[in-house]
Amino acid sequence: MDIMTPQYPRWTEFIERLGGPEGCDFKENEEGETTWCCAGGRDKALAEAILTAMGDIDVVASLTYFEEHGGHCNCEILFNIAP
Repeated sequence: MDIMTPQYPRWTEFIERLGGPEGCDFKENEEGETTWCCAGGRDKALAEAILTAMGDIDVVASLTYFEEHGGHCNCEILFNIAP
């Protein structure tokens, strides 16, 4: 099984899904401000669900990688790890 990192071939798919409706759901409101949903803390439940659905990914090792590189919650994976 593979670890999800920025070098993994399906990284773009993963970050698009994590930033989209099944993940943090980034969008712009009427005032032009960007909003998103994230429980914060150490919650990576959305990332975990997406990784599981993608299959053939070592979910535990991937979540550990995110944590070690500043991705402590779902949105921080996008802010701190995604290019």
